[in-house]
Formats: sequence, structure tokens, C-alpha cells
Amino acid sequence: MIVGGLLFGTIADQGGRKNLIPISMVTIFLALLGFSFSQTYFLINFFVFVLGVGTAGSNTIIRVYLIECVPAKKRGSSLVIIDILWIIGCVLSLGLSWISIPSIINILGNEFRPNSWRVLVGLGSAPCLIMAYASSLLPYSPRYLLYRRRPQEALIILQQMFSINNSQHVNNFPSCNLNNCVRPDDDDIYTKYFFEVLKQFLLKTWKRISLIYSQKFIKYTLLFNIIRLSLFPSLIWITKWATYLSYETIYASSSNKTCSIDVGNIALHILSDCHEINNVYFEYSLIFLSSFILGESLLFFSIDTIGRRISLVVSGLIGGISILVMIYGRHQDTKNIWLMIVLASFSVIYTTTNIELLENYPTSVRGTVWGFTLILPQLTIFFLNSFATMSCWMIIYVLLGSLIGAIVATLPIPDLTNSSMKE
Repeated sequence: MIVGGLLFGTIADQGGRKNLIPISMVTIFLALLGFSFSQTYFLINFFVFVLGVGTAGSNTIIRVYLIECVPAKKRGSSLVIIDILWIIGCVLSLGLSWISIPSIINILGNEFRPNSWRVLVGLGSAPCLIMAYASSLLPYSPRYLLYRRRPQEALIILQQMFSINNSQHVNNFPSCNLNNCVRPDDDDIYTKYFFEVLKQFLLKTWKRISLIYSQKFIKYTLLFNIIRLSLFPSLIWITKWATYLSYETIYASSSNKTCSIDVGNIALHILSDCHEINNVYFEYSLIFLSSFILGESLLFFSIDTIGRRISLVVSGLIGGISILVMIYGRHQDTKNIWLMIVLASFSVIYTTTNIELLENYPTSVRGTVWGFTLILPQLTIFFLNSFATMSCWMIIYVLLGSLIGAIVATLPIPDLTNSSMKE
């Protein structure tokens, strides 16, 4: 995923957004298809790697593309919809697995065989191919076209958007001056030689990295790295951990017991043994994933009205108070309810900071900065999975510190609600 975020992010800033969306979806399709037919350990790991590249690339490109195509008044809510649909997809896939696995066990003679997952993986590749074809209907990003010195094409797309959104003729589009809207500080690469193209690409990527860490943006870059590190690389990690914590019900009775923080080990709890599925684990997973939908739904109605900063501070306070109540509570069901509120707050902070990250950097580096700010949290999770062990109580305090750290780091960042993104 580190490679995918960096690769697709930097290519998007050099070669455009729209054309990379189908490429990322085809990458996921090929990875899943190859994964379902892999019979050796090397091939399984290889296609898992390709899947991570495609997933991170798709996540990067879609967000960068969408935020450049929607009006300022709907910019926040449009990005929130992406996370809502992503979480709904996780819920549906988890529910499908919950329904399918017992049937597979019964069909195979009360035994869950390692090859049973191949059918689900193969079926999961089909929607990616459909979306790759459907994405060809999308228009180009007007901001990126202006950045590439193609103002006439950008104007045509803006006129089409105006015509569709307002049910008016294109000629009624108000006159505007697109000059100097986006700073065109990059040139196209005109050469047929591969190594020359690669050399120019690396030089321009280095130029963008230098801009990200220049005096103008160094403060924001460091703050966003801290935020990313505090919020971990994705909501899936925190969901799996919360499910594991609630399922074990150990933080109420044993403060010294060591908790697993490896997502792979935690995920093994889906089966009690080779003959029986762990229904309680699936139930907790669905409940906690649904709490993300609650948080994102509230954010959808508030992010463009009350603003990013207020949404962050309020959700941070609610999440912090909920963690304290959960720590000192006694009844397990009550703790689970408070943990759901913590996860809802966590998702609000996660989505809002992602939106702020894209808003506070110019078009020329928007994809690059997304990929580079994901390096540190991904590496941190890798080392935690590999080497770290800690008590269950300690993990809860780490989560509290992460929420507080993320909120404090966002305070110096400008709130660009309903205003133009930085250029």
C-alpha cells in the first residue's frame, strides 16, 4: 500500500487523474483474479502485494479526482460519501462471508477447507472490472487541465457541468477568466525514449517533494504526518482491534493481560475451529463497522455547515470522554456502546483530516502528498505488528492519546470550509 499510494499519487500529478482510475481498478481486478487461482506461497504473496498497490492507488486517485471536480459548498459532503460507501461495502462483504462460510462448511462435510475463500475472491473481482469500464464516462479534472495549460478543455467541461446541474444551455454559462486560477509550473514530457521519460518523471517527482517540504508547506506536512500517525493507516485496523477487545472481554477483568495487535492474528478469530464459525466475532465486527456509518452520516450533514474544525473538536471531545467512561465502566454491554461512540468519533476525525489534507495543498502536489503522508503510519503499524506487545489497558490509553494528538495537530491548519482550495 505504501508503494501504491506513492506510485499512483506521483503519476496522477504528472499524467492526470481520470485515466488512472480505470488502471487502478484493473490492477485490483487482476490481483484478485490471480489471487484466487494462486497455488504457491510466492504467488499468493505476490498478488497480495499487487492488491495493496491497486487498493491504495484507487483510494488516492478517486479522492484527488473528486475533490477537484465538486463545488466548494459540497466538497466535504462529497468526500464523506466515499467513506460511507466504502464502509457499507465492508459491511456487505463481511455479511456475505458470514452467510457463506457455514454453507461451505456444510457442503464440504463439516470442514472448512483453505480453498473455500477462492470463490469469494474471484467473485469480488468482477465489480472492479465493471467500474473500470464505467469510469471512462467521467470528465477530466478541470483543475488539472488548467494546471497542464489546457484552459479551453477545462472551460468546456465546466460548461457541461453547469448545463447538467442547472438544466440550462451551455451558452448561458457566465463569462469567467480562468487565467492564473491554477499555477501552471510543470511541462509535458515530449519524448519517445523510456529512460528519458523515467528520468524526467523522477526529476519532477523530486521537485514536488521539495515543494511539499519547502518553507511554505513544511509546517502543514509535519502536522499531517503527525495526524496520519495518530489515526493509523485505515479504519479496518481499529475495527479489528475493537472487535478483538470486546470479544475477549478482558479489559474489564485483567489489566495486565497482553492483547494482540496483529490484524492477521486477530482475524483468525472468525473460526472457533475448523468445524464451527465464530458467530459472536462476526456480530461484533458488523456492529462496530456500523458505528462508522453512524459517525460518517452525522458528518455528512455537518461538515459543510459547521465546518471542519468544529467537527474535529466536537468529535474529539466526544471520543475522549467516551474512552474515559469505557475505562471506568463495569458492565460489558455498556462498554461496547461507548466503544461504538469512540469508533464513530474516530471515523469523523479520520475523514475530516483526509479532506483537510487535500484542500491545503495545490493541484501540482495533491496526489504526491497523499502518498507520502501514508508512509509513516504504514511503517509504524508494520513494526507494531512485528515487534510490539502491550497490555489491553495500555492500548486503550494509546487510543485516547491518539485522538488527543490528532485534534491538537489540526488546530493550526486552516479551515477551508466553503472556500477555495489552496493553489
